[in-house]
Amino acid sequence: MSKNSLGLAQSAASERETSLPATNAPHAAQHSVFPALPAELNTGLHLIDFEHQVLLNSMATLRQVCHDFSTRQDCSGCDVSSRNQCEGNLVSLLGDLLAFIMDHFQSEEKMMRDSLLVLVNRDLCDAHMEDHAAISSTVQQIVAALDPMQTPSLIRELDALLHRWVNNHIGLHDMWLARWIEREDSILRTAAKFAG
Repeated sequence: MSKNSLGLAQSAASERETSLPATNAPHAAQHSVFPALPAELNTGLHLIDFEHQVLLNSMATLRQVCHDFSTRQDCSGCDVSSRNQCEGNLVSLLGDLLAFIMDHFQSEEKMMRDSLLVLVNRDLCDAHMEDHAAISSTVQQIVAALDPMQTPSLIRELDALLHRWVNNHIGLHDMWLARWIEREDSILRTAAKFAG
């Protein structure tokens, strides 16, 4: 089975197809080659937690694109072959990351609709979706700025964005969504009981 640059095996796509809460979703960790999420990032929703593991893996992969991205201003000290390899790896990662982002954000937004959160607290959902749009837009800006001489600065910019996603977005938006879905009278939680 082949893996893309995010380290996501093709069969993992099936993990994204279910949007039921942890009470009925398949246990993604059984299928995962990724390390466990830190406790502060664990939403309790297997689908979302699995996708956050993919995000953490992509962050680790990103840091391996250039061996000296944190101190290098640009690629002027690298030979052409190294520059091309780094840029190719970054382009591949960005392509996979854009596809992942679209799938992940669609999963979360579907949960908002399916759980009726969007009807109960539209402002909260709008803020969550606006954050999704801002993250996607920033990744697209990085793609538009691709330049084989600027790979280290683009890696730093993407790394900072992914860190903000992990440190801010998950804790603020995703945890709120998880609490909504996991509450006792949740429509998704009730549906999971009847399905099982």
